[in-house]
Amino acid sequence: MVLNFSVPGVYLRHTLVAITLLLGFLALAWSFVDSYRDLQRSLAKEALGHLEMEYELIQTYQGNLARQVVDDNFRNPEVLSLLARAAETSDAEELAGIRDDLYMQLLPVYERMKRNGFCQLHFHLPDAVSFLRFHRPGMHGDSLWDVREGLRLAHSTRTAVSGFEEGRIVNGFRHIFPLEHEGRFVGTVEASFSFMTYLMHHVGLDHGLYRLLISDELVESKVWPEEKQRNYGSAAFHPGFARDLRVDPFAHPELLPPGDWSKERVERLDAAVAESVRQRMPEWQPFSVVTRTPAPVIISFMPIETIADRPGGYILRYYEVPEIARAWSYLWWKLLVASVLLLLVFAVLAVLYRRERRGAQLREYLLNDLREEHENLERAQDIAHIGNWVSDPRTGRITWSDGIYAIFGYSPGDFRPTHERFMEAVHPDDRARVEEAVSHSFRTGDPYEIEHRIVRPDGEIRHVLERGMMEMDDAGTLVRMIGTVQDVTELRRFEETRMEAAAIIESTHEAIFVADAAGRIVRTNASFQREAGLDVDELQGRRAESLFERSDDRRGDDFAVAWAKAQEQGAWEGELTLVGRSGRRVPVLLSLTSLTLDWGERRIVGLFSDISGIYAREQLMWHKAHHDPLTGAANRVLFRERLTRAIAEAERHEELVGVLYVDLDGFKPVNDDYGHEAGDEVLRMVVRRLNEATRETDTVARLGGDEMAVLLVRPATLEDVERVAEKLREAIARPIDWGSDSIRTSASIGVAIHPRDGANADELLRVADEAMYREKRRHRAASRTSSGTS
Repeated sequence: MVLNFSVPGVYLRHTLVAITLLLGFLALAWSFVDSYRDLQRSLAKEALGHLEMEYELIQTYQGNLARQVVDDNFRNPEVLSLLARAAETSDAEELAGIRDDLYMQLLPVYERMKRNGFCQLHFHLPDAVSFLRFHRPGMHGDSLWDVREGLRLAHSTRTAVSGFEEGRIVNGFRHIFPLEHEGRFVGTVEASFSFMTYLMHHVGLDHGLYRLLISDELVESKVWPEEKQRNYGSAAFHPGFARDLRVDPFAHPELLPPGDWSKERVERLDAAVAESVRQRMPEWQPFSVVTRTPAPVIISFMPIETIADRPGGYILRYYEVPEIARAWSYLWWKLLVASVLLLLVFAVLAVLYRRERRGAQLREYLLNDLREEHENLERAQDIAHIGNWVSDPRTGRITWSDGIYAIFGYSPGDFRPTHERFMEAVHPDDRARVEEAVSHSFRTGDPYEIEHRIVRPDGEIRHVLERGMMEMDDAGTLVRMIGTVQDVTELRRFEETRMEAAAIIESTHEAIFVADAAGRIVRTNASFQREAGLDVDELQGRRAESLFERSDDRRGDDFAVAWAKAQEQGAWEGELTLVGRSGRRVPVLLSLTSLTLDWGERRIVGLFSDISGIYAREQLMWHKAHHDPLTGAANRVLFRERLTRAIAEAERHEELVGVLYVDLDGFKPVNDDYGHEAGDEVLRMVVRRLNEATRETDTVARLGGDEMAVLLVRPATLEDVERVAEKLREAIARPIDWGSDSIRTSASIGVAIHPRDGANADELLRVADEAMYREKRRHRAASRTSSGTS
């Protein structure tokens, strides 16, 4: 700053200096306040985006999980046959028996579903009558047609229906699937999740506190009075909403997230923002509010619709943002420093006005004082990473403060500032936007504000926030332009880091990676490194495609197709195989999500979990559910399933199917004379001999006790079936060694042949069973005759 008191216009210049300082202060204060508001808006938008993305990911995950469970466990002939029988009868005793069979058969599946976060498993008959609630098996028979819109929609359209739906007891995210047996609709099955899964998903994660508000209109229309009084509480935000206490985190302290989330503190937060959100909630639009008291917290409100596309309620997320408190404190400190400096400058100017004529010594003293204050202002701007500039359109002269030189990577005075020199420093991709902003301001006289990138002499790219305003005289002629440039690089990096981190740590127990648009990995978490068997240095910069292959069953998309879909559609999910160190292969469920940073760069966030354990457990459960634990033979369920399939194949090819019903004669004396261990060994040996005497395509099953059955697939003639039966009698009749003893047994075998003796599995088993009993009676009669003769 240079002041000259030797000309008659000194007072006019002092006035201009004061005005300039005031405008500079206003511009500086404006930038401070606007930066604070920008931070608030940015954090609120980020928090809301986090909640919306999280809700969509969890909904997609839950929907796919529910569909997989239904396809794997409930669309099998045994379950569908039971539901078909229930749909055809009104006999209470028969319905109770079917319900018990279905409950015992699917109880292990239901227990596993609960461990995976499911809340309810519910079967309904075709007229929407409740048939079996696994969480309340004794409660059934009530019609839900007029109570559950989602259920009515699924039964009317006979298509799968998913979404949020209020209930008379539990609100949840319901997935309802139609079931058919032999082309006929036999009812639906519902697999639902409670909001509790949100709390379970975030245990141990610093993602904030989640709550669920339900519209009072839905509560009044659906919930039983006693359940309403027990499970709902008032919401401080709006009288038209109620808190769902069943899934409130304070009702489950073990599921509270990390941090100081006491009930009293949250109630104070609710009271602090209640007035500002009360008018917005009936609009059913997502929004976030920021409060500094009693703590710096962002509360995000995301509306959710019911299956019938009606407003249902809000999901709330409370998230601590200590940076708001710090920014607020810094704002006042910066304004205080700027105000003190401005007052000091005006005080000096006032002294100069009063003492202008006192002589050169006094003027020089005051001039030095002003220089010192100017340096203080420059230091304050340096602290805030702000510089100011002034342009005179009449002379073309442009002046920069030292702060602008520093921001652009130069020393003060390295060159004479010009518009062309400034535009050379602007990033090539941003020059057109900057020119348009300045040109628009010239044409209209309006202030302008634009964020863009600059390239320093050493090649470093920085982000700056530029503001400018025009000064006009009374005739409307432009006389001066002034403005500020603020370095906001760190803020941009901070926002980018938060965006990536929010996606990376969605769930710390799952493996996560972030890749750039070219597919190069830029970040991974510990779970990813552990699953791949590679460290950070080995993964950094590696192409993600090199780590994944199509799943071993060769179904679904390969990684390249999945990547392209994620970039085009925003997200992809499916099963692939992770190929780690030394060729280790692990089946995984992978989700890809596309993110776009503020300046247009793309990121792909990948999240996957090892599902090899699920495959192994399902195979083990399937084997236990379909095989006899003593002999290893097929059980009744598997035998009926294979018999039904064999009949269908035989009808297509006009072939035969044989069923042999085998019952051991005199088996009880074996247990009585030699003990149950000997009896068990006889059963195992008989099954082994039956398997040896039949083909690999045939099936040997133990139906219970000493009763067994053999399925003969595609015998050539009726005589072939009889020959196999005789071969089995001979194999069973061979003595069985038991220590020093030799145990002998024989068998009665009944024969049934499709299509001669029956059209389905039940008829063939019944005919074979009756034939077996006829043969057993003949054996007994022959034995009595032989004894009488003797």
